[in-house]
Amino acid sequence: MAWAQPVQAPRLPTDQGMESKTVGANDSAVPITLTQVLALSRINHDVGMAQSMAKAAQGDVVAADRSPFPVLSSRASSMDLQNGLGPGSLFYDKRIDKSVGIDWTWERGNKRTLRTQTAKALAQSSNLDVEETVILQQILALNAFFDLFAAQSRADEIVQIAESYVKTFQTAQIRLKTGDISAQEAARISIEYQRALTDVNSAQLERQKAALALAQLTNMQGSALGWRIEQSWAELGAMSPSQTQKDATASVVAALDDAVDQRSDVISAKTKADASRAYFELVQSQNKADITWGASFDHYPGTSNRLLELRLQVPIQWSYGFEGELARAQAQLEQSMAQLEKTRLQAKTEILSLYQDVLISAQRNASYIETIIPQADAVLKQAEFAYSKGALSLTDLLDARRTYRATRIDAIGVHSELAKAVGIWKLRTQTPTMSFDAKHSSAAALKD
Repeated sequence: MAWAQPVQAPRLPTDQGMESKTVGANDSAVPITLTQVLALSRINHDVGMAQSMAKAAQGDVVAADRSPFPVLSSRASSMDLQNGLGPGSLFYDKRIDKSVGIDWTWERGNKRTLRTQTAKALAQSSNLDVEETVILQQILALNAFFDLFAAQSRADEIVQIAESYVKTFQTAQIRLKTGDISAQEAARISIEYQRALTDVNSAQLERQKAALALAQLTNMQGSALGWRIEQSWAELGAMSPSQTQKDATASVVAALDDAVDQRSDVISAKTKADASRAYFELVQSQNKADITWGASFDHYPGTSNRLLELRLQVPIQWSYGFEGELARAQAQLEQSMAQLEKTRLQAKTEILSLYQDVLISAQRNASYIETIIPQADAVLKQAEFAYSKGALSLTDLLDARRTYRATRIDAIGVHSELAKAVGIWKLRTQTPTMSFDAKHSSAAALKD
């Protein structure tokens, strides 16, 4: 019969060949590590902008911590335009009352100290915002790193699955020659293999997208399309959290209030509340009027060459006690206190949520490693052996392969979820031990 002729096996490209179709012939594999990614995320554009804002806030402290400038003034008066100014030098002989003086404002009510305290609190809050930005960018980079690793692992897994179809096809050809299967079944195997190749291309495209997303967070030099993570899930600690990590996680939850108070976002909210409190006191101090002292030296020919004038100026604060400014400052203080409580609640909720994520992800991961993956492997091996002996239909074999593939792909997602949960937990509960300048220097050196 014409339809019983053997089907020619399609050529299976190697892993390197598949990479060259998507990565590019000129792109060589560049190994990257999680440590490198986290270090570079500390000096990306978002962190740089936060650091610039912190520097600006520090400049506000310098501007606030100064007294008012003295004012130098000069005056020429009592000029007799009807009878004339008289002969002689303009500065010494003409009848003009000339004076040179200086005035200085004395700030009362401790205004300079309160103004400086407000600026320092805001500057400290800006520094803590930098730390918070660093942590958030590291979390984003960590997620992007494991997204890339998961996409890379899925692509490698799909390549291996596609390669396995070669053996299946060869077995089918032998059985076709002996009359055990029809050419239609052999053609179905060829179709499944072609679908696997298409899946390989799709997986490689997803890997490229994940690499480009990671590149935006790290500003790493070179083409991101050639990046490859050479570590394994076990080396990254993503297979299952160690007992030490579990104990540390449990201890943080046990001391939840202390863990919340150590977070940079909570401390930043506290300093902003302190700044609002200092500003409220500064507004209250406006009720103590500032006094301007002044003195001038006068010279009037024909009367005296050495005349002294002393001045004292005090604003008359009548019928207004800065009620509008006080109301606004009071509202800002209440808002900052409410924001502090909200930040504390959000931090506490996030810590508990991350704790649950670690536990649930660890349980799912253990289930896949200990039960689901071994069962899927066993089912596939049994199906392959049974099909090679003619005891299993092609449909059942393909179903077993699809189940195996779906299980392996799902397992990669589970590994990624656990790695993210553990990594975010560490970043969110660690106590900062390195200054911003030290972080910047070390990460810059790594980037270079």
